Amino acid sequence: MTNDTVKKGETATSLRYKMMELAANMDDVISLGRGDPDLDTPTDIWEGALSKLQDRHSTSPVRGLAELRNAIARRYQNEKGLSFDPDSEILITNGGQEALFLSMLALVNPGDRVATPDPRYTSYDQAIGAAGGELVEIPTDLEHNFVLQPQDVRKYAAGANVLVLVNPSNPTGALVNADTSRVLAETLRDSDTIVISDEIYESIVYDDEEFLSLAACDGMRDRTLTLSGFSKSYAMTGFRVGYLIGDPTFIAAVEALKECMSGPCPLFSQFAALSATEQANDSRAEFLEIYSGRRKVMMEGLDSFGIPYCHPGGGIFMWADISKFSSDAEKFCYQLLEKTGVLMFPGNSFGERWQTWVRISLLAPEDRIACAFDRMSGAASSLCC
Repeated sequence: MTNDTVKKGETATSLRYKMMELAANMDDVISLGRGDPDLDTPTDIWEGALSKLQDRHSTSPVRGLAELRNAIARRYQNEKGLSFDPDSEILITNGGQEALFLSMLALVNPGDRVATPDPRYTSYDQAIGAAGGELVEIPTDLEHNFVLQPQDVRKYAAGANVLVLVNPSNPTGALVNADTSRVLAETLRDSDTIVISDEIYESIVYDDEEFLSLAACDGMRDRTLTLSGFSKSYAMTGFRVGYLIGDPTFIAAVEALKECMSGPCPLFSQFAALSATEQANDSRAEFLEIYSGRRKVMMEGLDSFGIPYCHPGGGIFMWADISKFSSDAEKFCYQLLEKTGVLMFPGNSFGERWQTWVRISLLAPEDRIACAFDRMSGAASSLCC
C-alpha cells in the first residue's frame, strides 16, 4: 500500500543509495556512509559453516534451524537471564530488514499509530507505511544526547499501538542505558503499546555502560518483540541472518507471512550464524575494541573542527551538526564527496527536520578516519555554503 509514509521513506533511502552509487565511480573514497561493517567475517564462522554444510544439504523449517534457535535461546538465558522457548518464541529471518517488515505486517493494521524516535532509520517508515500504519515521531535532541526520554514517550506515544526502540540508535549512536530502560518500562507496562526493541547493535556498547534488553525489564517480557541478528556483531552483513523473539502468537503470524514471501533463511547462512555462537574466542569483544578506537579518533576530529555531536554510547555511527559549514546537509555531503572523496550521509535522509546534521559511520580504519579529517581541513573554506 503506497502512502506518504512509504514515499518519504523511499525518498530518504534512495538518497543514501544515490550517494553510494556516486562514490562507487570515484577513486580513493573514504566511506563513512553506509552501515555495513568493513571488518572481515571471522574465519571460524565461514569455515564452520562449510564444515556443517558437508554433513547436511536439506533445507530448514521456515522458523529456522532448530540448532540455531536453541543456540539463541541459550545465549539469552546465559547473557540476559531471559528464558525463551526456541520452538515457539524464536524465528530466523533473512536479515534484520526482513524482520522489521514482517513485524510491521504482522502487528500493524491500517490506521494504527506506530511511534518512533526522530531521527530514525527510515526503513521503518517504509515498513510502517507498507502495513498502512501512521508514523508518530518522538523528538530527541542534543541536550539529552538524543536518548529517548520517558516523558516524551508519555506525551507523543500516548495511544500508539506500537513503539519502535532502536537501541543503540541508528543514526545517532545514542544508548538507552539500563537505568533509563527500566524507567521506560515503568512508562510502558501499564499501556496497551507493544514495543519492537531493535537490538541489532547491542554488542557494541562503549564506556562500560550496561545494556539491558527491554524484555528483561519488569512487566515487559510479554509485551516486547525483540529484533536482532548477526550482521553487526560478527561482520556478517552479506550472510543475511536476523531473528525475532516474541509471543508464540506473534511468531506464528510472522511464520505464516514468511512462508509465502521468502521461505527459510538459506542453510549456509544459518550454519554460519550457528558457528558464530560456537566460536572458541568470541569476536564480539575484539570488534568492540576496534570500534572504540575508531570512535576516539572520530570524536577528536570533530572536536578539532568545533562540530557538536551526539556522544555515542553504542553502535557504529556518529551524529554531527555541520551548521557551521552549511544550512543544507544534503548539499554539504555532495560537495564533501566531490571535493574531498569523503562520503557521509545527510541528516535529512533520517528525518525531515535534520537539515544541518550528518550521519558518520565508524566503518573505516583509524588512519583513514584521520585522513578524512585532513582532507576536510584542506577543503574547509570551500565546504561552506
